Amino acid sequence: MAAIRTEQLTKIFGGRRGRGQVRAVDQLSLEVAQGRAFAFLGPNGAGKTTTIYMLLGLRQPSSGRGEVFGQPLGSIGANRRIGFLPEDMRPKRYYTVEGMLGHCARLYGIPEEARAERIDRAVSVVQLQEVRTRRTSQLSKGMVQRLGLAQALLNDPDLLILDEPTSNLDPVGRRDVMNLVKQLKSQGRTVFISSHVLSEVESVCDDVAIINKGRLVRQGVLSELMGKDSGWEITTQTLGAAAAEEIARLGGRIETRADGTTLVQVADEEAQRRVVAILVKSGHPIVATNQCRSTLEQVFLEALTEEQP
Repeated sequence: MAAIRTEQLTKIFGGRRGRGQVRAVDQLSLEVAQGRAFAFLGPNGAGKTTTIYMLLGLRQPSSGRGEVFGQPLGSIGANRRIGFLPEDMRPKRYYTVEGMLGHCARLYGIPEEARAERIDRAVSVVQLQEVRTRRTSQLSKGMVQRLGLAQALLNDPDLLILDEPTSNLDPVGRRDVMNLVKQLKSQGRTVFISSHVLSEVESVCDDVAIINKGRLVRQGVLSELMGKDSGWEITTQTLGAAAAEEIARLGGRIETRADGTTLVQVADEEAQRRVVAILVKSGHPIVATNQCRSTLEQVFLEALTEEQP
């Protein structure tokens, strides 16, 4: 059973009969496997948050359907197994950290005798022990974000949906959140992350879906999407004019580095072999030759470029 499955999920805002309508999400079909970290990416306005709200039952689809652990979107059975961190966490200012989490525990329906232990555990995981009696109005933005993570963990969820989880966090906080995602995966939980920080997503996620203008443009296993060969780099200590001219005719890109070495970039393995032969023949020492792999940023930008008319 998939943790999340949607079929042709669509959300339309605006007037009737097509007048002034906006398709925020357009026939979105996703499948998120259990126990994996899933990156849900797209530019601003792509429909990511609208999709998340439909997964939670906070907005009803205009058409299509979806399930969470086999239960309809927004149902008690589905939401009981979800922890959610919104993009813009705004706790009531009069609550203390403990008071806020106690209120959330009651909303989750956590039995009174279990609440203190759940709160202690959540506060410890997100490292808010020293401020647990402080009012939320006195917390920094980073602490508020950690509080949001704590409330998302309170009900011991099987699925965490995190909308921009490292927003407002310093580098240490961002590292801690990514380590937490790894820990949750190791426990068999599913983590669904919407984020603009692609380097962080790349470090922890197993699968990715990219949407643009409400439509799915790329989906797959992250390592497979990034595994595509994006060329070769050859580093040499020196490069004479004659060798540089031959390499340029092969389509090689030549760059002189600050340390005095020269980097040659070519598109494929055949060009790489020919560049190496040129350097050996002309007596230029080769420092290194490396095959390049696509980054998630390259995959993301390529997917969006393919969608442009």
